[in-house]
Amino acid sequence: MMTRSRWQVAEQGVTLIELLVVLALMAVLAAIAGPTFMAQQIDWRLRVQAGRLIAAVWTARGTALKTGQPAILCPSSGDMCAGSYSDGFAVYGDSGQLTRIFPPRAGVAVYRRDGKTEQTRALTWTGDGFADRNQTFLFCAQGSRNNWSVVVNRVGRPRLVRNWGACPH
Repeated sequence: MMTRSRWQVAEQGVTLIELLVVLALMAVLAAIAGPTFMAQQIDWRLRVQAGRLIAAVWTARGTALKTGQPAILCPSSGDMCAGSYSDGFAVYGDSGQLTRIFPPRAGVAVYRRDGKTEQTRALTWTGDGFADRNQTFLFCAQGSRNNWSVVVNRVGRPRLVRNWGACPH
């Protein structure tokens, strides 16, 4: 007959003290990570909207090259070019035909590079794919230390740059 000694009995479960220690550690880690996570969310929101503008630039340039007619990227308020890029933006192809609308992103404002005024100027591509000028779109959000910019050169190609301008805070 085999008997178990008290050292051979396996413990099952956890004690209340162990559970409370683990919960306290998780609360401390959440308190430390919370603000960093929020900053990452804001930064991601800015980058996503900047990526949408890059897609709009490529759409406008591609439309102009495909049709051989001018294409326009402009701030969109409904179905027309009006307002600022913070309200969304749209691409119009030959003869003013709407190609695509890009909706606004909550909490994201689009400024000129100096950060003093919102970006409102339309950008036009000619049939050979050239833009009518250089233009910078500065994406800012309240509570963010960083910003993202889309810089479009005269050749009509965009590039994404981090902290290229100064946001108004």
